Amino acid sequence: MPVATQIDPEHKLVTFECSGTVVFDDVRSAFQGMFEDPRFTPGINALWDLRNASIGVRMQELPGLLDMISSRQDDRGKGYRVALLVSGSPDFGLSTLFEMSAHAMPFAVRVFRSRTEATRWLAGEDV
Repeated sequence: MPVATQIDPEHKLVTFECSGTVVFDDVRSAFQGMFEDPRFTPGINALWDLRNASIGVRMQELPGLLDMISSRQDDRGKGYRVALLVSGSPDFGLSTLFEMSAHAMPFAVRVFRSRTEATRWLAGEDV
């Protein structure tokens, strides 16, 4: 499974650990599966750890990804943070494009190369 989901209710965080090549259907399955977990609560922050994966989502699929998120906005909540943790330059570029594309969404997105910085930002400590 390219995306393993872990929900930590105490820290109000859902972590998506990614491996291999992660394509749009993998993201959709993980996103939908998050809602089925009884530990999920609206407004929970998210960390997409893509350091051990390559992003197979194509730039043309970003609007569909945003539409998918918008369609579940009532369930997902708003005001939460999404950190994208990447290691390589190609993934950093696409992740940054997603960050810019999501500017009108009811949540904040930031791309990080450091897990420590991502975790601090998700905890409300602006980095």
